[in-house]
Amino acid sequence: MNREVILILVLLLVIAVLVKIVEFFQVDVVEADASKFVKEDLSSKYPAADIEIMTITPRYNEQGERYMEVKARVTEDPDTPCPERSHIFYNYPAQNFVPQTPEVITKDCKVCTEGICTIAFPEEAIIASHTLSGTEKISSYLRLYPDAVPTVREKEDSWEIIWESPSADYSYSITLKRDGTVLNVSESS
Repeated sequence: MNREVILILVLLLVIAVLVKIVEFFQVDVVEADASKFVKEDLSSKYPAADIEIMTITPRYNEQGERYMEVKARVTEDPDTPCPERSHIFYNYPAQNFVPQTPEVITKDCKVCTEGICTIAFPEEAIIASHTLSGTEKISSYLRLYPDAVPTVREKEDSWEIIWESPSADYSYSITLKRDGTVLNVSESS
């Protein structure tokens, strides 16, 4: 073999090795990048909201490229009697031009208005704690003390919501079953 052929083979070998090294160090889309992107985007769109990444699921598009499907929770006015919760969906990196429509969980301070009631999220429990039949004492408390703040505890088959106001010398506690049944309303000093 002459020198030129050997030199070409060596150059091709070096190029092949460099390509493999670059592929090895190329970073796939990772969950941390997707999470960071979504949190930054939601923080700019909903600056006063409580934001949480709920799920990050790896997916593959038609070309076999990997991306992350991200579901995030956005709760606006979380410490009020009427928090508004939505689930926002992202594909990272973006996969098409049409974003998925947000899933509205609570809006306009309504919950269990028709059909079978299921209180699945804390925001629903907060709203139900003062809007369902049997919660009139808490509704009155909130009218008297508009600065009252809820604390929600999830139990196995129920929700406990405690309403406290810095202006009041008493608070209210309510326990609701997940089907919207009021189990207990009690005043505490």
